[in-house]
Amino acid sequence: MLLFKNKKGEGIVSIIMIVFFLFILLIGGVMLAFGGITLDWVVDTAVPELTTVGMVGSTNMSSIASTVFTPVNKITNSFSWFAGVIYILALLGVLGFAVGFRITGSKWLMGFFIGCMLLLVIASIFISNIYEEFYNDTGEVADRLHEYGLLSFMILYSPVIMCVIGFVGGIIMFSGIGGEEASY
Repeated sequence: MLLFKNKKGEGIVSIIMIVFFLFILLIGGVMLAFGGITLDWVVDTAVPELTTVGMVGSTNMSSIASTVFTPVNKITNSFSWFAGVIYILALLGVLGFAVGFRITGSKWLMGFFIGCMLLLVIASIFISNIYEEFYNDTGEVADRLHEYGLLSFMILYSPVIMCVIGFVGGIIMFSGIGGEEASY
């Protein structure tokens, strides 16, 4: 599927979209991790307090809190592995875009794709270094980030992962170059 055509080649918007989605996914993964630890902290702090309230008027708030908030606490505790699975599936989905955006246009787009992927890898180095500062800290944030093992691994090693995705995506996208030109 060719998305857009221009004078120099085909598929420049496809390349920009794939790199943009990978960058947004990287930022989203960091936000998912920090949002998850914030939600986990709030629930871990609020549930014990709400279960010790006792009677408020004629309502037993401890019973209501244990009925309502205990399942919510279990869901937020399982969010740590669920976030990692969502991140991996999203990476594979963006890599699937490369199949849909297969480019058989000008060869200069290879250089453009490599340049865009290089910028993405540099951005992922910066983001993973910032994340690593929080991850290696000795505070409560670091302890909660360690619970997000899969997602933390994917973010910490995102430069390598983005290189692999760029390499595989480039092979998929540009494997059709010259295929239509050869007629035997």
